[in-house]
Amino acid sequence: MKTDVKSMILPIVAIVVVIAAILTIIVPKINSHSETDNLVDTAISDLDIAIFSSDVQIIESDISETATYYDYDFNNTIIELFAVKASDGTIRLALNTCQVCMGSPYAYFVQNGDDFICQNCKNHFDIDNIGLEQGGCNPVPITDDNYSSENGVITVSSDFLAKYEEQFSNWKNF
Repeated sequence: MKTDVKSMILPIVAIVVVIAAILTIIVPKINSHSETDNLVDTAISDLDIAIFSSDVQIIESDISETATYYDYDFNNTIIELFAVKASDGTIRLALNTCQVCMGSPYAYFVQNGDDFICQNCKNHFDIDNIGLEQGGCNPVPITDDNYSSENGVITVSSDFLAKYEEQFSNWKNF
């Protein structure tokens, strides 16, 4: 079956127009922030993803029972963490990789109600245990020792996150 070149042009032009429109919206907003402004609150944040250039800062009042994921770029390796409110109202933080499966491209968790499910081994992990349990097949906890909280803002240091570069080097590389 021969592909008609003319019939391929319209879809290609449509894709180029969509990409140009997205870049027209996102790039000026990214460039409008100062270098010390950590959160890129653009259309990307509508996807519950944030990109940071230094320490990760999370507004406590934004945290709910639905996890919010934050990407930290360290030497072109994305290190993802998430924040979620447990059933007792406490804020829980974890790196979004499984402690047993890390290294696998599928070693990340997806929330389903009160469960977080490892996409590699399919282990279910309860929301109330996020950030508490070390070892085992669960998200890497970010404990009180690994972050600070002041004036309603949680700060996770870039030094802490950088320690996990190797564990995320193959992460979501399908």
